[in-house]
Amino acid sequence: MNNKEIALAIVSRITGVATSTILSRTRKWPAVEARQLIILLLSRDGATDETISWMLNRGRGAILKSRHNAMDALRLSKLFRSKFDKISELYEHQKSLRVS
Repeated sequence: MNNKEIALAIVSRITGVATSTILSRTRKWPAVEARQLIILLLSRDGATDETISWMLNRGRGAILKSRHNAMDALRLSKLFRSKFDKISELYEHQKSLRVS
């Protein structure tokens, strides 16, 4: 599994949103939040907006806007921050397992 697949699997598991729903065109909040978590996670791991846009089948502008919204949510929402912290921890753990 590569980093993008790991991120998708972890976010899906923590949020309870199916990967097919995350990758779909739906604009319902649970899917939007899951996408924001993936975008924030991968961008902090060094992925470019363009790479993330290919993965999520979105335009680069949509990724940029979602990343900015996610950064705001991280600052303002304790619930969003706690989800992100948990996801980040699991993501780093899974990456370390893959490398070793």
